[in-house]
Amino acid sequence: MSARPFALASAFVLLASLAGCVRDPVSALLEVPVPSARGVYIINQGNFGRGNSSLSYYDLVSFRVYNDVFTAVNGKNLGDVAQSMTVRGSSGYIVVNNSQEIEIIDLATNLNTGAISTGSASNPGQMAFVNDSVALVTDLYANRLLVLNVSSRRVTGAIPVGANPAGVAIAQGKAYVTNSGFGTGRTVSVVSLASLSVTGTIGVSDNPSGVEITPSGAVYVVCTGAYDFTNPANDTPAKIIVIDPSFDTVTDSILIGGHATDIGIGADGIGYVPSTAEVLRVDTRVHRVTGVFRDGAYDAVGVEQASGDVYLADPKDYTQPGTVSVYAPDGSLRIQFNVGIIPGAFAFKQ
Repeated sequence: MSARPFALASAFVLLASLAGCVRDPVSALLEVPVPSARGVYIINQGNFGRGNSSLSYYDLVSFRVYNDVFTAVNGKNLGDVAQSMTVRGSSGYIVVNNSQEIEIIDLATNLNTGAISTGSASNPGQMAFVNDSVALVTDLYANRLLVLNVSSRRVTGAIPVGANPAGVAIAQGKAYVTNSGFGTGRTVSVVSLASLSVTGTIGVSDNPSGVEITPSGAVYVVCTGAYDFTNPANDTPAKIIVIDPSFDTVTDSILIGGHATDIGIGADGIGYVPSTAEVLRVDTRVHRVTGVFRDGAYDAVGVEQASGDVYLADPKDYTQPGTVSVYAPDGSLRIQFNVGIIPGAFAFKQ
């Protein structure tokens, strides 16, 4: 939030013993799924250098959970550190950063339909589409955005941005890129989609990482805060910086506290931010924290737009299979299931 040789993660889905209205998913052992119209992909990073990243799938029609679906369908491993996945049309684009590739799957079958190499000197992370043919991908160590021609499946250019770009989101004909500086950054680069060049820089808070667009069109930048490992008392807290994309100005700052890297926002404008020891609710309509949604530490969050359900990823000790917990908007637990090693992102097929 946020690389490895072939070593399959556990293919078993361990079901939680849940009560009330909680559904029990059906377990699947490397079973080849036939995805329905709605489902959730869980991108499991795996351990750096071990090639054990994987893709899990929770089918929202059959309520079946499948692990290692990329391997089950395609007979090969996904690669080294799966960082993110972007759904566009009938395809899913999985950024595998230490493998320096973007694997493409057909969402109707999960078949691998090809890959885009980002180059031997790259470290791709997050992806955003300009249109059906052009996409932008952050390149963490090279301090740039890669420009991809998705139709020809190749890199066609690069846009210099700030240090260690972590996230990218698009609003009003511009891309907003968070320059993390590995904890020392305090800026967001603004990139014109018409010219594919930087047109401005916006000052934010310490360590900008995640970035999302609210239903009302505001740009929400999650600033993790700075770490002082010699004296944690000098840490700076996480904040959300609100940017108006009409004028590229900061209009608000929301104190989160702890250290947060991610936000998921529902169609109703309610956002969910995992911080150090809790998940906070944020009302993006008024730019305010409205309370604690759940206690506990989670690495990633996603919101399924049709239901408003909140998906929270727990990597546990970063070596064993992690878990995903799904909560209704009122905070009641719907389901919990095991996935792969280090679940770090969600992608929704709607």
